[in-house]
Amino acid sequence: MTRLPCLILSLVLAFLLIPVAARAQDAPAPPLNLTLSGVRFDLPAEAKTKPEPTRACPGCRARSLMWPFLETLALQVMYNGINHARGHESAEIGPSTWLANMKAGFEWDHNAWITNQFGHPYQGSNYFTSGRAHGLSFWESAGMAAFGSGTWEYFLENNKASFNDLINTTVGGAALGEVMYRLAWALRDPARPGHNAWAALAIDPMSGLAGVTSRETPTEKPPDVAGGTFGWRATSGIVSQGPTSVQQLTTTSAFFDIDVQYGDVRTGRSTTPFEAFSTDLAFGGRLAEATIRGRLFGKPVGKKGQGQIAIFQIFDFMTNPAYAFGGQGFELEVGRRHGLRHDMSLWMAATGGGSILAAVNSLLQPPDGVTIPVAIDKRTYDYGPGARFGGVLELQRHAEMFAKLAYQGYQVSVVDGRHAVHIMQRLQAEVRVPVSRELAIGAAGEYFYREAYFWRAGSRNDQAPQFRLFMTWSKGR
Repeated sequence: MTRLPCLILSLVLAFLLIPVAARAQDAPAPPLNLTLSGVRFDLPAEAKTKPEPTRACPGCRARSLMWPFLETLALQVMYNGINHARGHESAEIGPSTWLANMKAGFEWDHNAWITNQFGHPYQGSNYFTSGRAHGLSFWESAGMAAFGSGTWEYFLENNKASFNDLINTTVGGAALGEVMYRLAWALRDPARPGHNAWAALAIDPMSGLAGVTSRETPTEKPPDVAGGTFGWRATSGIVSQGPTSVQQLTTTSAFFDIDVQYGDVRTGRSTTPFEAFSTDLAFGGRLAEATIRGRLFGKPVGKKGQGQIAIFQIFDFMTNPAYAFGGQGFELEVGRRHGLRHDMSLWMAATGGGSILAAVNSLLQPPDGVTIPVAIDKRTYDYGPGARFGGVLELQRHAEMFAKLAYQGYQVSVVDGRHAVHIMQRLQAEVRVPVSRELAIGAAGEYFYREAYFWRAGSRNDQAPQFRLFMTWSKGR
């Protein structure tokens, strides 16, 4: 149809319809009743009530995906600003660096030991706990840690994305973050908003921030942490560390150790991640340690349930005179408790598993006159996957440890660094004698051993004995 017939047809329709509309407008209107009494306004069903946000419990904060993403991005800006203030060239970013990073692929970075093995996991814990504070599950919050790590590596630094950082920040961040989240909730009491508030804020600052951003104050604990209780043991004394191949002197110094037990990792049926965990922090002399064993799965076995099978997520950070080791891994533990006389019992367990990524110091050099490829610059430690294995015999009285014999071994196959296979071992014997219900005195002997196999270049080893005298104070066990 051409334009002219269309125009004619439109004019005709307008001519016919306009009078009809005018007559409708001229029709007398009914009188206006301004009285609203008895008037009923029917709204669409979905508009009658505003849907309630998803909550883990009636008094919990609403579940949100938006706020964890926004807080993670804000954390990125903050950490980048800190690096700017410290004068790090890697903090200079922009569209050109973003594009270059996405084209460049991955690398193994050269950051300091403390940065890669503890700093990045702590940064990841911030992303993780932001998700937990806004109602996300453990696994969803682990995804938030992965999002934070990925965006940081590609967009908040101007060097290549670091493969080791992605693992340490994500996996280590989930382990540290869940421990922080649960311990903070164990201290909080929603019925008393100010109770232990500062301690909980120091342990888990992101949950404190969530209270500001969401403008909501929980009146109940989330179901997955409700009822969670913990006990702790503080240990202090002196440690004598024997000679090594590097240092021939014996040193004696003070040490401090704090051990936290959340739930009972040796009993119960559970598929809730970190429903029970143990963590240990130790400082003193040439010894520093931070370890986490969070139970992912637990199942009693045997006719009377005296046996236990459990799967743990492991976070390791330790230095001693013989070696430095850190990593993210998983372990399977098979254990059994035997009842003895006079309120005594014996716990026996064997563990085995693997490290997704582990780091070990590379200070052991190959034999004199042998040269091996060096794939690192200023980094003094090597990366690679590996195996974990160990066992424990623990004698308990009134559910408290009286004597213990434990062994733990680690194997690392280096894929970045001085190519070698490292075997690290730790043998420990300990006795504690109770003085009162909360106090005990004790002694412990430990032996650290490490051997590095350079294959055709031979092998090197180092070893160090250690002896401790101490007093412990326990609470809530």
